[in-house]
Amino acid sequence: MDFPKSLMAPSIPWTTWQGLVRITSKRRRSTDSRDRSAPGADITPPPTCKITAAAFLMRHSSIYANDDEWEAYMQPFVERVKAAQRDGVVLHSSSPLSFLNHWRSPINDDNLEAVTGPGKDDAFEFGKRFRKLYGPLLPPKHLGRKGAKAGKEVKEPFKIWTASSERDIETSKAWIRGAFPNWQEGEDGEGDGTVDADWAESLTPHKICPAWDRNSGNEDAQAWLETYGPPVLQRLRRYAPGYALELNDVIAMGMLCGYESVIKKGRRSPFCSTELFKPDEFRSFGYWNDIRYHHTVGYGSAVAPYLGIGWLNTSTHNLVSAYSKPHPHPNASTPASSSAFFSQFLAPFRAMQRTPKLPPPTAPPDATHTQLLFPYITHREEPPVALVALGLWNTTSLPTDRMPKDRKWKTSHLLPFLGHVALERMSCDVEELNGDDKGEKKDYIRVMVNGAPQQVGHCRDGPGASCEIGRFVEFVNERVEQYKDFEGACKKNA
Repeated sequence: MDFPKSLMAPSIPWTTWQGLVRITSKRRRSTDSRDRSAPGADITPPPTCKITAAAFLMRHSSIYANDDEWEAYMQPFVERVKAAQRDGVVLHSSSPLSFLNHWRSPINDDNLEAVTGPGKDDAFEFGKRFRKLYGPLLPPKHLGRKGAKAGKEVKEPFKIWTASSERDIETSKAWIRGAFPNWQEGEDGEGDGTVDADWAESLTPHKICPAWDRNSGNEDAQAWLETYGPPVLQRLRRYAPGYALELNDVIAMGMLCGYESVIKKGRRSPFCSTELFKPDEFRSFGYWNDIRYHHTVGYGSAVAPYLGIGWLNTSTHNLVSAYSKPHPHPNASTPASSSAFFSQFLAPFRAMQRTPKLPPPTAPPDATHTQLLFPYITHREEPPVALVALGLWNTTSLPTDRMPKDRKWKTSHLLPFLGHVALERMSCDVEELNGDDKGEKKDYIRVMVNGAPQQVGHCRDGPGASCEIGRFVEFVNERVEQYKDFEGACKKNA
């Protein structure tokens, strides 16, 4: 069971196809082959606008492999390779699979689901980019430094929210080391080590939803594999006689292409060779992932929007309240101070509470409203359900006998390591936008998916695909009203 943790600074003021997403200005777009930014990625604020607050729901950094994918696909393939090697099977040097003669899997039971060395480097660099791009939303670098004039302590440290799995925590620590100078990051990026477990399971709601089924997409994904995979398997068997390859090995090799490439960092896995798979076959493997995630965390899952609505509601509240006067809940440190508004969006989390030792939350994360940037680091399931809660990339069905070229739901654009869904609050000069001279400023909310602005619902009144903040709140309230019954939606039918 995962518990969100708040990693805070020590008494100073801050506290699938696999790949690395790049968050960068369009003018400085990365050429890294592992770039998995969504189409149209450009985080540059519209002219006359500046980012004044933001919330990011991020997947952890690159790991050696997910346990379910390893056990179902890659491990059986690895065992077949080992068996062929033991039996003395030698593939001819002209075979595109001849590297299997001496190949050893970089994945094993000991490192399964651990963050890779390159993954920690990537999270560190990601933190550095946040400091560069969102620096005004973070505590200044000089705070806490010995001898600095402004090195005073503050009442509330800066907080990072993370699920409690080791891969999430290690990603968070590396991100912290990149985003903060060493006198603010604490020992090994742990801050002051303070952990607030009140918000148990709020970053992994799928884990306490009985109606959610990790395997709900397997049947349709298998049907698609049986559509496109047999000719591929036939060719692979010609390349590797004596290896007893099976249809699922087509998927295993596709997974190894991704995982082995991020493990090696900069060295493309031999499983990515176009001699093994044609470009359209790589796309077919991507569509296999699309189908699988469509049914588990996408529009093919009846519970997906219920799982994502909590983060959307809480993040919207935090951004709207960032500059509120008077304070939206001045007695936030007092358990009895929870208002009717909080009761509404806390209800799903109270319903999720399954651990008697932990009290139910009485106020949202950062109830004291002392920061402007809200980083949440969690599992691959959470950014997609937030996307569904927002109603983005809506795809009602995915056929298993063909691959639609114009589909909106593409998990390769959403689920790279460090992939994210974000809400940004922007302040814009109205007179420049409208060409008048009123000297007004107006606030908007912009939704971003891996650096690409997304238009939400029918809200078209803001610059750069953004939505006027009041209208965005109305939109979120409508979604909350529609998907607030978490407990009812998650009841498992007998």
